[in-house]
Amino acid sequence: MNSTPQSPGDEPRDGVTVIKRMGAWVVTMYWTEGTSGSVGPREIYVVPADDADPQEVARGISSTVLRRINTTPSEDFAAMRSLAEAADLEIRELGERLASLSGGLTDQRLAVLSALYVHFVDAGERAPAQRLAAGFDLNPATVKGHLRAARQRGFLTKVEGKAGGQLTGKAVQTLQGMKRGAGTEEV
Repeated sequence: MNSTPQSPGDEPRDGVTVIKRMGAWVVTMYWTEGTSGSVGPREIYVVPADDADPQEVARGISSTVLRRINTTPSEDFAAMRSLAEAADLEIRELGERLASLSGGLTDQRLAVLSALYVHFVDAGERAPAQRLAAGFDLNPATVKGHLRAARQRGFLTKVEGKAGGQLTGKAVQTLQGMKRGAGTEEV
């Protein structure tokens, strides 16, 4: 497969572009639409800054410069990739539903939280619970506690020692009931 890299231009692109200045260099990183905030960029461009020291540019891009490129998105990235921009309409609807639900541990809340968690895991998030917390302005410890409750109550399967799990039949049934307009059941 032969692919020709496309340098960043003035034309708008679907996705997120982050530009950082690093000494004599300008680093442009691009994440495609639908990419999660903890997955590395799809493209990275390193070019001399317009006002760069010619001697630094003449030395070229060293391994030190490359090691200093932080590909972990900043909080700005998370803000740009808010849940409202999610490509998957169903996930966006789930996010809106979670935001509208009361804070109690209802079946609906646990099912929605589990579905969003599984979505972020499948999208490659390294810390899906923190992503949920940031996306909904919740305490990370609260989100982790709710996910633990979701596992204990049979909405989310268990995975030992790492992020992950799948929705159970109970979670799917609860989500389908919500689509039909079923009420909230306190647990």
